[in-house]
Amino acid sequence: MKKEKLLFILAFILFVNLSQAQLIMIDGETGEYKYEDVVMVDGNQQLIQTRAKKWLEIYYPNKDSVKVKDTSLYKLGITSFTWRLIQKEIPIMIFYDIEIKTKDNKFKYQFSNFREGKMNMGDIDAKALQVYIERFPTRYQIYIEEPVDTEITKAINSLEYYILNGTVEDIDDDW
Repeated sequence: MKKEKLLFILAFILFVNLSQAQLIMIDGETGEYKYEDVVMVDGNQQLIQTRAKKWLEIYYPNKDSVKVKDTSLYKLGITSFTWRLIQKEIPIMIFYDIEIKTKDNKFKYQFSNFREGKMNMGDIDAKALQVYIERFPTRYQIYIEEPVDTEITKAINSLEYYILNGTVEDIDDDW
């Protein structure tokens, strides 16, 4: 009987912790949302940079051009989606900075500085995504985090595929 109570309490604690788990990657040093990794690939720095630049232009076709500085590429990423808070549909526009550094046989990507807001006469009017998310009750926060995490993970997989193969991955979503 005591074991059953203890197991129930442990299961409840685990459930509470998992229900409040955060999907978006958090930088251990700064506490900010950030996705970054180094990926090993075959090819010289110039080939990898050319493919990364082309991928940025294809995947993020907004008018903001890719900035090239030495072996690094910079671009503004924009993602929009609608999430449901109880009975209300809320449109969300997320802005984030993308940096891709290239070297022979490897590249490093970084998606950071996540903000929620809108474009206002060509300028970004936004606040930190983390601040935006924290204003909602904890149980609803995952409904904002999940589409952001899904989009960034999809972008990272697409980037890796494009640099490895030089083509956009053909994904069949209608199965």
